[in-house]
Amino acid sequence: HMGRPTMKNEEWWVPGYGTEKVGPFLESLVGMTRPQRILEIGMGYTTPFLLNGLKENTEGLLWDSNCDKDYLDKPYDPKFVVVDDLSFDSEQSKKRLDMLKLESLVHFIEGDFTSYQIEQDVEDLGPYDLVWFDCGGPEEYKHFAENYWHMVKEYALFHFTYFRGLPNRNGEIMNKLTSDVHSKYRVDRVDIIEPHKFKQGSVTMLRKVKEPSY
Repeated sequence: HMGRPTMKNEEWWVPGYGTEKVGPFLESLVGMTRPQRILEIGMGYTTPFLLNGLKENTEGLLWDSNCDKDYLDKPYDPKFVVVDDLSFDSEQSKKRLDMLKLESLVHFIEGDFTSYQIEQDVEDLGPYDLVWFDCGGPEEYKHFAENYWHMVKEYALFHFTYFRGLPNRNGEIMNKLTSDVHSKYRVDRVDIIEPHKFKQGSVTMLRKVKEPSY
């Protein structure tokens, strides 16, 4: 029996949810892509990593000869919108929510993301440069594709799109998003597979790329 390594943000961790490597990956991605608006649907272990990535973008930037001054002179006023219905273990949800309420960068929306009112509230705060979706199964993924995809400006990442190395039904919904014939965008896709995992072992990253108009 191997001992478990110490983890960052351990108080947010739940065994079996499969995001122990995804959290630090998302934090790095936020530092690299510098989103102004992040949307997370489904609060969890990834939440403090996304938040920390945004905080580091506002507080600590390594000024070296490789910084683009023109870019850094532009206003940077990020917001992190988190949607959750708090259906998870209520005591843990409450603790998490109390922590988030102290954070000025966070805008928490409580409710079911499939409800029309929540969709409106999320849309009012968007669009979003980076979205992390980890909520439910095929029905929920389909709902996101139909009702939230237009709010994504560039990056959208989805958890659990493969099962034992092959696309599952969530992964098939990704196919629809990448093959949508849309004049303004092409959609690039990368599937990151964790081959040692039984379930919750993949992330699919989509990126909307503006096609040049000729």
